Amino acid sequence: MNYFILTQDKRLLHAVEPIGIAQVIKREQLTVERMEELDAIDRQFPLVQKKHHDYIDFIERPVALFSDAFKQLLEKYEPSLPRKPVILADIQNMKQTPYWLIIPPKVACLAPETQFHLDGSVKKLVLDEVLAAPYPFFQIEGIHENYFVLNIELAESILRRGFRGLYLQKVETIGRWQQLLPITKED
Repeated sequence: MNYFILTQDKRLLHAVEPIGIAQVIKREQLTVERMEELDAIDRQFPLVQKKHHDYIDFIERPVALFSDAFKQLLEKYEPSLPRKPVILADIQNMKQTPYWLIIPPKVACLAPETQFHLDGSVKKLVLDEVLAAPYPFFQIEGIHENYFVLNIELAESILRRGFRGLYLQKVETIGRWQQLLPITKED
């Protein structure tokens, strides 16, 4: 099966940027267990003021946020995903837009072929299809990076709906048939 890493499209210069969210919600502390703590915080954040705001469907940084339409699609594939609403407030234009903080499961699906740099960051990512197969949307356990990974069915569904501001990058995988049969070149 094919898998893709979801990232924000950096080519959009006017994408909305929330202010102060990184101080309140720390990316490395986002876990399912800590989701309940988010109830106690104010989840309304102002935006960096720009001439024009482009409300994209996936904001990657400082914390991953998903548009309401994107959240609804994810719920069709993973109904039990932990999620909390966040309001992005454009104070200048007096507009509030809901986004969603979603924490997908962390899956131990790294293939032995994955390579790392000396600092522990991923040099070459290879996923084990057998271990990843039950999950349409997940993060990878055992790496420093916070990759959001989608299976091909969810990726195709996203592309059919024309979501804006996101980019899908194919991930190398090793599947069951590749693990069982060595591939050799014939001369």
